[in-house]
Amino acid sequence: MAEPASARPKNVVIVDAENPLVEVRGEFFWREDHEQLLAAACEQAYRAGFADGFAQASARPSVVVRSRRRRRPFTRLLFAVALTSFVLAVLVTVVQVIAFGWQ
Repeated sequence: MAEPASARPKNVVIVDAENPLVEVRGEFFWREDHEQLLAAACEQAYRAGFADGFAQASARPSVVVRSRRRRRPFTRLLFAVALTSFVLAVLVTVVQVIAFGWQ
């Protein structure tokens, strides 16, 4: 794709701020061009990093099966006592209603 024609000059002479008689040589970019190049490099780096991370994540198993620890005996005993208490309370209530009637 061809770049759109720019009103900016292609050949620019840049001089040193300390000594204006010295010409500075090198590759220079306009600020807008630099921002476009930087954005393209950031996008390319993001895509490369994402692809690497995805490849690493795909290499590892996604589901890990672990056995549950058994409940402690104290917890089971406490649950059994609570359940027995509840059943006895319901049973006593039913017996009272049958024996003495609903009051």
